[in-house]
Order: sequence, then C-alpha cells, then structure tokens
Amino acid sequence: MKTNFNIILMAGILFLASCEDMFDYSTYVIDFEGENKDVNKTNIDRLNGKENDDTIRIAFTGDSHRFFDELNDFVSAVNEVNHYETIDFVIHVGDIADFGLPQQYLWGNSFLLDLDCPYIVVLGNHDMVGNGGLAYSEMFGEYNFSFIYGDVKFIFVNTNSREFSFNGNVPDINWLDSQLQPGDDFNNAVVVFHVPPMDGDFDPALEESFHTTIAKYNNVLFAVHGHLHDYEIYTPYSDSTLYLDVYGVEHRKYNVVSISDGKIKIEANEF
Repeated sequence: MKTNFNIILMAGILFLASCEDMFDYSTYVIDFEGENKDVNKTNIDRLNGKENDDTIRIAFTGDSHRFFDELNDFVSAVNEVNHYETIDFVIHVGDIADFGLPQQYLWGNSFLLDLDCPYIVVLGNHDMVGNGGLAYSEMFGEYNFSFIYGDVKFIFVNTNSREFSFNGNVPDINWLDSQLQPGDDFNNAVVVFHVPPMDGDFDPALEESFHTTIAKYNNVLFAVHGHLHDYEIYTPYSDSTLYLDVYGVEHRKYNVVSISDGKIKIEANEF
C-alpha cells in the first residue's frame, strides 16, 4: 500500500513540475516577452523607417481601462481610415490598465497590436497602481522620452504626481526644459502627458513652472493629455498655448490631429 502511495505521490510531483508554465502564481507577476516588451521603442523605430509627406496625422485615444470592446472598435476604425487617408501613428494618452495589473497591460496591448500603424502609449495614473509602474517599464519603456518625426519633436512626460507622493520631481521640469530647447533637428514640438497641470492629481507646486516651461521657447504647437475622459480644446493660462484633452475611448469617439507647416487641424471622429 505504501509503495502505491509513493508512486502516486511521485506521479503528482512530476505532473506539477511538467505543468509549471501553465500557472500564474500571482496576478502581479510580470512576464512580458516578444511583442509585449519595449513596445514604444519598437514603434518609434518603425516610424524612423517610415516615409512621411508634408502632413503628419496622429490619432489619439486613451483611458481605455477595461473598455476592451471600445478599444477594439477604435483600432478597427483607425485601420479603416488608414486605407484611404494615412494615419502616421496613434498616441494612447495613458491608463491602458485599470489597476496596474500585468494581465490588463497584456489585454490592452493585444488590441493595439492589431493597428496598421505604429503606436505610442503614455504612462497614466491607473497604470501605476500596485507594481504597475514596473509593468509599464517592462512593456513600454521609459516614463519620460521623446522622438522626432518630420520636423516635429514629440515629448512624452510623466505627470502622475500623486503616484509619486507629490515629491517635487514629477513632472521633471528640468528634463522637459532640456527637451524643448530649440535645435537644428526640429522646428516645433508637441508635449504629451496624462494628468493636466490644473488637475488635483498634478503637483500644485509644479503647475506654474510646468506651463511656463511649455510656453518658454514658443515652439510648442499644442499640449495634449487624457485623464478627464472628455474632449476639449482650451487655453487655460493667460497666453495662447493650446491644450487638447482627448476623448476617452468609452465615448466611441477619437481625435485626429493633422500637422502641416507649423499649423494644426483637430478633428473629432466617431466609431
């Protein structure tokens, strides 16, 4: 009897050992690989090898959280438009996850992978819940980064101050200033972030310096954000610097911005 028990025990151990890859030991385990790693860099590299004409067209969405049906339909809508009027790339303005869970990152990215054009994802405050900040780093890369496409510099900055306990370093004003300093390789800039500076989740001690830096060199075409889930074009400060709040995907609407010769056109499309 004891022999039979030992055989059954050993068989069970061998079965579990052979099936170790079948189980997630925790919802917080980060195990991204292949197309789910270094996503932003991969897509920026795709852009670097892409020919662009005189007009840059960008589709914006964001705050997808658990609106997976809507995100799927957004992707289909952009791909359809891309058949007859080129979308150069898509920018997701943050909160691709709802509770920062790695599985939510995987679900969200699985839809974006079906886009016919490159895409970039900004860090949102919901993306930071739990160990979500590490998940973002593994899947998408740096919190602050930039690239140049055509003659426009796109600057992505982490503005999720509350998630960093309003420590005075988020957003990184000095880094933003260094990115906006005029150079020979770009004429204009677009600043992209999740939490807008007038919001309660933004460090109030940095609001003025953040906007002053954006306006400092007079080269920012517009600043664009999510977080509020709605659509608005506005100038919240005493100067003419334009801010764009883009639709959250749950509205089944999205924004397209065309940039040509230093001028912009903003559209609101349904899907």
